[in-house]
Amino acid sequence: MKCNKCGSEMAEDALFCTECGAPLEKEEKHVAAAVAETAETVEAIKDDEPTSILPHLEEVIADNEEALSLTQEDVQLLNEEPAELLSSSDTIVLPDPEAAEETATEAIQAVHDEPVPAQFPKPEAPAAPVNAAHGVLDDNSDTMEIPVQNDTHGNAGGYTETQQPAQNTPVIPPPQPVQNAAEPAPMPSQSGEQPKARKKVGGGRIFGASLVTIFAVAFMLLFSFMLSLKLGLNGSVIKKRFSKLDADTTLTAQFDGKELSKTLYDSLGFRTATKGNADEAGFKRYLLDTDFLDYTGGVAESYLDFIIDGEGSDPSIDSEDFVNDFIRANKGAAVREFDYELTDADYELLQKNLDKDDFSDSLSIRKWNRQVGFEVDKLSYLFSYITIGIIGGIVLLLLIWISAIVDKRAKHVTGFFASIFNITGIIVLLAGLAIIVGSAVAFTFTHNVGFYLSENLLLPLAVILLIVGAAELLLGFVFRKSNRIIKKKAKKAAAAAQAQK
Repeated sequence: MKCNKCGSEMAEDALFCTECGAPLEKEEKHVAAAVAETAETVEAIKDDEPTSILPHLEEVIADNEEALSLTQEDVQLLNEEPAELLSSSDTIVLPDPEAAEETATEAIQAVHDEPVPAQFPKPEAPAAPVNAAHGVLDDNSDTMEIPVQNDTHGNAGGYTETQQPAQNTPVIPPPQPVQNAAEPAPMPSQSGEQPKARKKVGGGRIFGASLVTIFAVAFMLLFSFMLSLKLGLNGSVIKKRFSKLDADTTLTAQFDGKELSKTLYDSLGFRTATKGNADEAGFKRYLLDTDFLDYTGGVAESYLDFIIDGEGSDPSIDSEDFVNDFIRANKGAAVREFDYELTDADYELLQKNLDKDDFSDSLSIRKWNRQVGFEVDKLSYLFSYITIGIIGGIVLLLLIWISAIVDKRAKHVTGFFASIFNITGIIVLLAGLAIIVGSAVAFTFTHNVGFYLSENLLLPLAVILLIVGAAELLLGFVFRKSNRIIKKKAKKAAAAAQAQK
């Protein structure tokens, strides 16, 4: 016998397939054969004993009791009600064997189709597994019974509407071992879309970034110089630098084509004020004996604090202030050098002589405001740390803007940044070198007091400019180096792509 579901060869008495657990058709064929045999027996009884079929029917039922699985109650029902079987007619009309077989088949199919709740009685001992031993097949055929019920007319094989479910324990096919199929090797993940090649930055974007670069350089220079001036041109720093100047070199340096000491001598009219006791050499010795450098350093400090830091009131000095604060304060030096004590009339004469040379106007803040067209004391707002920070923020925004214009392409970003920092760094560095080296060289050839003062007084400013410029050049070098590396990698990648084609 073959299983209709999986096609495996089964024993003839098997009820279920041991491979897939599907029910076999043996029971239908067995019942159909039993019904056919019953029909033949009834036909024989009709021919021999047309008036009585009960004894022969009991023999048929007894002979096929195991196949039909009739219970004692069914047999007793047949014995008790034989009249109902014969009451319909004097003669018994037996059904056609083929029709009986079809009726039995339909009844069995109905039993299979109707869901029957299964009852699982508690077994006394665990049943042996189906495949307990090799070559032994336990299909529970000795415990299976097919219940047969009579229809309303007493015909075997009929089924009533109130059919009772089978009480026998259904056979549960054993679970089949599941063989794990070999898992396929994982496929390499592939992106759904290939990365799109980025478009090249157009000439318009490059031109726009170049314009922004000009503004970035300007603001970067402004930021660098303002920060350097704020730190290096401090009033207290300049005063300390004045105290370290060489007084003789300062007075010997040229101013308006003459030595500084002679210029002051002529402007003050000191020979006249001392009644001819002072000469040029004596006046120079007189100045060396005074606190000339300390006084000048104090005046410079007050001017720078007012202009750069916005501290104090108007520091302007006039001829009266100079005479009283310097000449009168050093009258002992005049006595020691000229053996002459200046009087009030002499001091007034010195003041008038200074006014003739516009001494007061040259050091007046108000005069400076008229000359430059704005109030110089307002420069303190420009040199405040808040303003310097704002300018630095503008520089940062311009750098970000340049990066956005060129679509954040590293090649272009590093190129523009390198240009900005290199240009500003070179300019700031040159400014620092000009103060130190240029002033020294210029003083050597011109011997002008202005170059001597800038060489010495502005040394802290020059050092700060050199530091800032060097830092900017270092950043420019880093960006330039990065730009070259990026370009080199791009060329190698293009060459490799061309070689693959």
